[in-house]
Amino acid sequence: MGSFMQEKNREKLISIQPYFVMEADDFCQHVLIENGISHFFSFSNKSAQDITVPLLVDSCSNLIFEYRDETVRTHLIGITVEKRTFSVKANAEYFGVRLQPSFTKFVREYQPKDIIGKIVILDDLPSTRDFCKIMGVQKDFNSRMYTFLQEYSKFQSKGRDDTKADLFRQISDLIIQRKGIVRVSELEDLAGYSSRYINKIFEKELGLSAKQLCSTVKFQFLLSDLNKGTSESFTSIASEYNFYDQAHFIHEFKEFSGKTPSEYAREVEQRKYVDSIKNI
Repeated sequence: MGSFMQEKNREKLISIQPYFVMEADDFCQHVLIENGISHFFSFSNKSAQDITVPLLVDSCSNLIFEYRDETVRTHLIGITVEKRTFSVKANAEYFGVRLQPSFTKFVREYQPKDIIGKIVILDDLPSTRDFCKIMGVQKDFNSRMYTFLQEYSKFQSKGRDDTKADLFRQISDLIIQRKGIVRVSELEDLAGYSSRYINKIFEKELGLSAKQLCSTVKFQFLLSDLNKGTSESFTSIASEYNFYDQAHFIHEFKEFSGKTPSEYAREVEQRKYVDSIKNI
C-alpha cells in the first residue's frame, strides 16, 4: 500500500444543504467533525403551509427527525446525486445529523447503493425502530444531540474491524483534504491499488465511485465558498477548483444546483445566508 500524504492544514467538510437555511426558520448548528459525524443542526417551519426545500448534489447523508403534533418521523436522506426536494411540514420542528461521506452502518436493511438518491423512513425498520423511539421523546437540541451520540456509539461498537473500510476512510479523507481536486490516477499512486479495486471498495462502502465522490466533494467546497461570500470572482473560483474555463465552471455548477453561480450567489446575499445560521 502506498503512503498517504498528511496535510498540514486539514480541510473539514462541514457544508450543509443550503436551502434548509434559506427556506426554513431558526437554523442552528453544532459542528463536531468526529466519528463520521459532521455536525448537528435544527430548523423549523413556523408557517401554516408545507415548504418544498431543494436538495442539491451532496456526498453526505442527512438523518432528520421531524417533530410534529406529538409524533416523530425519522428520515434518512441518502447521498444526493441529482437535484431533488424535501418537504418541510407546517408547524414542525426538525433535528438533523449530518454524516460525513460513508454509509450509515446502523441501517442493516439496506446496502449503500440502495439509498443513493433516496429518502428512507427509519421508524419501522427492525434495526432502527428502538433508536427512533428513544430520539422521539427528546425535547431539546442538547438532549437530542447527547442521546444520538450515546445510541450511535452502540451501533459503532458493533462494527468489526475491516481493512477495506479503513482503506475507504483513508482515501475519502484524502479526497476531502484536496477539496475533491484529485485524479483517480493520483489515488492509485497514493494508495498502491488499482482504480478498479478502489472503485470496488467505494461501491461497497459508499455506493459511488471515487471519481463521483471527488466531483460531489468539490461541489460542496465550492458551494461553501459561495455561501460565505469569500471568493473574489467567478474567474478566480473557476481557477482554484481546476475547471477548464469559466464556461465549464458555470455548466457544472448549474448541473449540480439548477442555477448559475451568479444566480445562486445573489440568492445567498439576498437571503442573508451567513446571518441566518446560529452556531451553538
